[in-house]
Amino acid sequence: MIARRVEITSVTFAVFVLAVLAIFYLLPARLQLRWLLLASYVFYATWSWQFALVLAALTLVNFAMAHGVRAADRPRRGVLVLGIAINIGVLAGFKYGDTLLHILASGAQNGVRILLPIGLSFYSLQAISYLVDVAQGQIAAETDFVAFALYLAYFPKLLAGPIERARKFLPQLSQPRVVDDAQLARSATLIAIGVVRKVVIADSLFEMIPPATFATPARASGLAVWLVAYSFALYNDFAGYTSLVRGVSLLFGIELSPNFASPYFARSFSEFWTRWHISLSQWLRDYIYLPLSRALLRRNLSRSNVPNLLLPPLTAMIICGMWHGEAWHFLAWGALHGVYLAGERVATLWRPRRPAQQLPAWRQALAMLRVFTLVALTLIPFRLKLTAAETFTRALLRASGWSLPDPRVCVLIALTLWIDWAQSRHGDELVFLQWPWAARAALLTAAVLAVLLVAQSDLSAPFVYQQF
Repeated sequence: MIARRVEITSVTFAVFVLAVLAIFYLLPARLQLRWLLLASYVFYATWSWQFALVLAALTLVNFAMAHGVRAADRPRRGVLVLGIAINIGVLAGFKYGDTLLHILASGAQNGVRILLPIGLSFYSLQAISYLVDVAQGQIAAETDFVAFALYLAYFPKLLAGPIERARKFLPQLSQPRVVDDAQLARSATLIAIGVVRKVVIADSLFEMIPPATFATPARASGLAVWLVAYSFALYNDFAGYTSLVRGVSLLFGIELSPNFASPYFARSFSEFWTRWHISLSQWLRDYIYLPLSRALLRRNLSRSNVPNLLLPPLTAMIICGMWHGEAWHFLAWGALHGVYLAGERVATLWRPRRPAQQLPAWRQALAMLRVFTLVALTLIPFRLKLTAAETFTRALLRASGWSLPDPRVCVLIALTLWIDWAQSRHGDELVFLQWPWAARAALLTAAVLAVLLVAQSDLSAPFVYQQF
């Protein structure tokens, strides 16, 4: 077992990426995927060699299942159900095993603790989507085991996504991968944005939040300010991770999916979930929401089909809460978002929804404020167990729960909104792709140096979503 795990914000990771990259481009194309797969398992083994065994076992099972899930151009539902059940069973076993053992032992200490393999929540959903897509004939079962294993194990996305679809990821592995000047500029920009979001904004905001805010909210003050700070810290932490790993992946000529698109500019809850954790939102939409909605519409095609208005969003978001964790407070967080989405759908029975872009600017601004406020309130049960969340909410309603914002928080929020505005206006690459070649090369060098300098003490906090 390798003694030291490789954190993505550490200097060790930067050195690891550079070493993998150097050898990658020295190898012939036919060996590059094998090298990336080996590097990915070495990276995962630094966290735990047992975790790597779990990943390898699931990879073998899903590779075999995919070849049995479709025969004679027809899906074999029994094999598909078995494959899905295996992936869900493994995920649930690790995620809820501790709770189940605690219940079976009637609360007694049994000395057994089940560790959730980091990244399992992400690559198990990838495996399920792959089996379903093969069964539906959207893609053929992959015949190259190395390519399929890399689809699940690829180290930039292994710990916390994005949740890639096989039909987008696998074709990139069989095509020539060209990393030109424009690709390097995009990579450098994404890495730089990721470092700023994670280290400069997210870590700073997390550090500013007084420990008493969530530990003893009844005795804390200024809860509203710190809840807003937490919402921006959480967003920048995860968005920073996605931006950073997308930039790293582009160095190998592999494009990963964007996971965020300025979510706090959303003017409705349905729009919010097309902007926040996009790869998970699309997974829930395609494999939970739409199949359930189609089943309900087969019974009643009416626009006022109330079960179809309520059940798909509630079910999808409750499952989203369960995916985040086994505790009741995650379930409450998901249920609240389900209620928000269902409420918007029910409201259209009496008043058709106008496209947001057709609304006056002041109404769009109010809609953004409303969505952000209600989303921020859901972070109370996301962050705290239910009893503590109730205490926090009560304290938030008192006069002491409000105070003038910390100027440092205002600056970091303004920086976040500026980055979001710039990315929504120009795309991930902002305006850097229009720079001369020398300037783009300098930007890449600066981004690499920033990663090395910021991470040299290895003190940057781990990404929040790595725990899921």
